[in-house]
Amino acid sequence: MRWKRLFNEQRPSEVYNLRLPVTWTDRILEFVALLLLLAMWVVAAVLWREMAGGEVALHMNLEGEVDQTGDPSSLLIMTGCWTFVMLLVGFSAYRPRLMNPSTRITTVKQLKLAVTQVRGMNIILGIMGICLLVSMAYETPVWVLIPAGLLFIEVMTFSILIKRAGK
Repeated sequence: MRWKRLFNEQRPSEVYNLRLPVTWTDRILEFVALLLLLAMWVVAAVLWREMAGGEVALHMNLEGEVDQTGDPSSLLIMTGCWTFVMLLVGFSAYRPRLMNPSTRITTVKQLKLAVTQVRGMNIILGIMGICLLVSMAYETPVWVLIPAGLLFIEVMTFSILIKRAGK
């Protein structure tokens, strides 16, 4: 019956309803994420023009061989989807209720760390989007592994910091 208790647990609403002040660090992180989003659209447009008439990799197997190819417009579609994801993640920094942190947040310090984690994730998502476009165009799957590793390290580090801040 632990499952019942797990799913019926209420979040501490007073912490999640707080409006945290936006600091200079937050603004810088958001600005870097915005620059990466714009850079992603520039990279997509350049690659789209460069690949006009050709094909781009849509899927690769574990050995790095292309399984499926598609039209260069897939680069623009992927960039549009990635933009939507980055906007949702960025918006969740202003609405902490939308976040689903790995640990239970009970203090304001934990909430600040969680919001910083979300803004940092948005930067890594921007890097990952650019790497994904490059790997689609040039069929090099290794490019995506670097930001995926960064994302893993960032999530693990902040999860530990958030957990410790609650004690």
